[in-house]
Amino acid sequence: MPFKRRLILVSNREPYSFKKGKVELSAGGLVTALDPVMQRTRGIWVAWGSGEKERDRAGKAEKVRVPPQKPAYTVKRVWLSHKQLENYYHGYSNRFLWPLCHIVLDRVYLKRAYWNDYKKVNRIFADAIVEEVRSKKAVVWLQDYHLAVCARYIKEKKPWLATTIFWHIPWPPYDVFRVCPQRREILEGMLANDLIGFQLDSFSRHFMDCASIELGADIGLREGVIYYKGHVTKVRDFPISVNFNWFEKCALSKRIKKFLEGIRKTRNLPADGKIGLGVDRLDYTKGLMKRLEIMDLFFSKYPRFRKKFTFIQVAVPTRKVEPFLSYRNRVEKRIDYINRKHGRQEWVPIIYIETKLDQKKLAMLYRIADIALISSVYDGMNLVAKEFIASQVDEDGVLLLSEFAGAAEEIPGATLINPYDIEGCADILRSALERPLEDRRHDMHMARNFVRGNDIFKWVDNILAEMETI
Repeated sequence: MPFKRRLILVSNREPYSFKKGKVELSAGGLVTALDPVMQRTRGIWVAWGSGEKERDRAGKAEKVRVPPQKPAYTVKRVWLSHKQLENYYHGYSNRFLWPLCHIVLDRVYLKRAYWNDYKKVNRIFADAIVEEVRSKKAVVWLQDYHLAVCARYIKEKKPWLATTIFWHIPWPPYDVFRVCPQRREILEGMLANDLIGFQLDSFSRHFMDCASIELGADIGLREGVIYYKGHVTKVRDFPISVNFNWFEKCALSKRIKKFLEGIRKTRNLPADGKIGLGVDRLDYTKGLMKRLEIMDLFFSKYPRFRKKFTFIQVAVPTRKVEPFLSYRNRVEKRIDYINRKHGRQEWVPIIYIETKLDQKKLAMLYRIADIALISSVYDGMNLVAKEFIASQVDEDGVLLLSEFAGAAEEIPGATLINPYDIEGCADILRSALERPLEDRRHDMHMARNFVRGNDIFKWVDNILAEMETI
């Protein structure tokens, strides 16, 4: 859609990687969708300048025109000190806000220095943004929980500047959010925005409840607005999606037969065996330990599936700090235990791939999988579910989807599971493997039609259209 305002996009991660003189577009659905928008609007993308340079360039910024072959917009790289990065990103964002919002309260950890540097970094971003504002036609689009109070600092200098934030992860109910000692400052920082986007209506309602109970803000629930200290903030839900056509095209690759034969040969998979698939970051919210418990019980309860069903777990390394490191160790030990317990000769029930696969290979892996298992204990959306559906061009796979993933509230045709019900999940897995082809195709056809009609580009267009009304 045409967008008439100057767009200033702000995120923690930068859209391009700058390594050894090479400039390459970063992987990920969000960047894939937003890069064309930024090229079209000739805007500016403000992000943390990752790399070794931050150690001696903290507090400064660098501008780079992208894409390198035909520059259309600017990436403004903001440099942070090592201490700022540790406290703002690894500390407050990921050791406090992440587990809090995912309601994993035993993982919550907070130090005063985390919050102090979180505020400092949000102000650094705000200053970098304000420097780029040339007229009242500009609009600032903040991304995610790393920048919860940034709009407040922007409005101190440019009170008329339109700002919006999209919160990619869940927003918890007030009884959980009240654990946050800085809850009032977080809420006021969020309400400095003119528009707040969440994945689901339930997250929007949770946020509005928090604003009402904690701040005494007036809520227009039906209109989706919050009135606070003379300012009006719109609250909307925009369920994020994937680039459907791209995944479909990759899954239709002529290399698919060779790819499948290569996997079966190198991984000792039976020629007629079925394949299950999990693709996740090594994060405790993804329920990997629950999934492994399901697999253990499944092969114990239904031993006839040994050597006839193999589960491939792709685990993408994530933050190299606690508690993620210890969680990774637990996952690896559990897989080793299950493989020793249920493995036969050269066959193992779980193939563990700990790497970030090329997206094209991932699309082909999605296509050949008979089952995709998503066992999140809580998830804002979970795009793996939608990637799998987009890649299922033969429409013969089954998506087993945790009812605690945001995607479960959207996608028709998915088989919902409760990852806390281990035996129930094992039984559902057995049923899915024996489901008639006609039933599988009926469900997957519905799911594909939905994701095709609600792709990442529709998500962007819906948000931009709402921004135009600010």
